[in-house]
Amino acid sequence: MKNKLKVIWIVFFVLIGVAVIMLGSKFKTPPQKVETAEFATKAKVISVPKLKLKINAVGYGHVQATDNWDAVAEVAGRVIFTSEKLKDGEFITEGEELLAIDPSSYQLALSQVEAQIETSKIKDETTQLSIKTRQQELVLLQKEFDRQQKLAKKGNVSQSTLDTTHRNLLTAKGNLQTLDNNLLINRAEREVLLVQLKQAQQDLARTKLIAPMDARITEVKISESQYANRGQLLFSADGINSADIESQFPIGKLRPLVSSSIGATGSDSASGNWVPGVKGLPALVSVQHGSHKISWDATISRVSATINPQTQSLGIVATVENPYEQAASTRRPPLISDMFVQVELLGQNSNKFTVIPSSALHEGKVYVMNDEKRLEFRQVKVNFHQDGYVVIKKGLKPKEKIVTSDLVPAIEGMLLTPMNDSKTMLQLFNDAMGEVPEAYKEKMQQRKKDKAAKAAGKDQ
Repeated sequence: MKNKLKVIWIVFFVLIGVAVIMLGSKFKTPPQKVETAEFATKAKVISVPKLKLKINAVGYGHVQATDNWDAVAEVAGRVIFTSEKLKDGEFITEGEELLAIDPSSYQLALSQVEAQIETSKIKDETTQLSIKTRQQELVLLQKEFDRQQKLAKKGNVSQSTLDTTHRNLLTAKGNLQTLDNNLLINRAEREVLLVQLKQAQQDLARTKLIAPMDARITEVKISESQYANRGQLLFSADGINSADIESQFPIGKLRPLVSSSIGATGSDSASGNWVPGVKGLPALVSVQHGSHKISWDATISRVSATINPQTQSLGIVATVENPYEQAASTRRPPLISDMFVQVELLGQNSNKFTVIPSSALHEGKVYVMNDEKRLEFRQVKVNFHQDGYVVIKKGLKPKEKIVTSDLVPAIEGMLLTPMNDSKTMLQLFNDAMGEVPEAYKEKMQQRKKDKAAKAAGKDQ
């Protein structure tokens, strides 16, 4: 009986436990789902602009006069005259006599040649008179010989007499031929004398040094009373009508400058025809004096025929016309030889291009903020690089937002909190255009006003 009761109680407690478990699972509260908030990274962004570019390239070089004159003594002699302007730094005008060498020996040589020519002319005249006489004599001898030949046929003249007459005739012909030869020789000798005359005249003229152009004396190596040897450098002068500056420019900087090499899409010419096109570009030569920059308009006069194999740069010569006439004592100095200046080549193109700051390009990719404010790595195709900016050919559209700040780490798809990077935008405008558009200035001013008004409202 007791055992039976014990079994009943055990079964009872088991049934209660099963019931409790079943009821507990039925009324159990499911686990709560916890949502975590995504963290957004702050990033500076700009809107991609399409701009009309100020395409330029900058090089440096030393000023040299386009024309130089090294006055070399072409004859030897003592210097008997030097101009008062024959001094370092003095300006001279074309046609001005600057120095004279003693001409006496050259005048004497000229007189001797002239006298020899006059003698030759007189000799010609006398020879011609003798020729006329001999010709008349020859005519008479020929007639006498013909007459005696007829008489000899009749037996009226001996053979010895005929031979004597014939001998006289031949002698007369020989004498006439000698005179003709003398005349030819005399004329040939006179041609030599005429050459010597020209040489003597040139030597006499070379005793005076006349300025061949308007110039400025740069160096004087002789003075009055000194002896000048043939071939000796007497002084040097630089022309003042124009000045040249040769500067080296990397080839990559030159391609975008030439209008013919940039089409509507900015494609470069592959044929190399852009090199001659550089000659048509305008240029600006400038020098910095403290905080003041002085500039001269220039043109490209020539381009080097070879490329520097080490630097892959091309020599370009810019020419400034009338560098001294442009000088004003209170405004600008003249362009003097060996002055170190900057040469800026200015591009000629009216097309607009998609540009971004150079710092926004990361190994061919650009960080783009998409419409969901998430980071997107965009592969782009670059047209060309310039100082401070990059021209994009393909991969970006105007007004798209790109990230200009450094993201560490940069994870594609990460959420961004955009902040307007007005400083980078202003710098991009200055680098690409050389100025900030008025519309952007007005936009920035309006933002400042709105920000100030918002701050004033919070204070109230």
